[in-house]
Amino acid sequence: MKAIKETWQSLPGWGKVAIIVTGGYITYRVGKKIINRPIKHQLPQGGAGLPVVSYTPTGTAVYWNPAPMSKDLFDVMSGLFTASGTKDATWTKFAQLPTDDMIVATYNFFNREYGNGDTLTKWIKDEFWSDITGSGKELALNRLSSLNLV
Repeated sequence: MKAIKETWQSLPGWGKVAIIVTGGYITYRVGKKIINRPIKHQLPQGGAGLPVVSYTPTGTAVYWNPAPMSKDLFDVMSGLFTASGTKDATWTKFAQLPTDDMIVATYNFFNREYGNGDTLTKWIKDEFWSDITGSGKELALNRLSSLNLV
């Protein structure tokens, strides 16, 4: 404890400020993640709307995985220089998923893995650079809204 106190006292003023600011920022980010954690929504059909994509050798069903769709959404919205047509195509693909369970599963997975305290709906709403001739953004937001996923 004495070594920490001596080290702190030997730091210049700007060093102390940097440590305090960094500590405050980290505390803020962690606190924001904990407090603003999105609600995990239940699947409308209780999982029955997730299609079976294959079977294991023992005959157990393997259901559709929301991870690739969530990653695609994250990739087009997190990139700095993503073409607006690419975003529109990905949003359209998401909006046209055949079942509500697939939409909710993707929403929950995205929020848990990529949301950083925000929801997929907020991520899509916050995207300013989108294709003005396309309707993917509106389709995705309408589909999320119809399921009360805010």
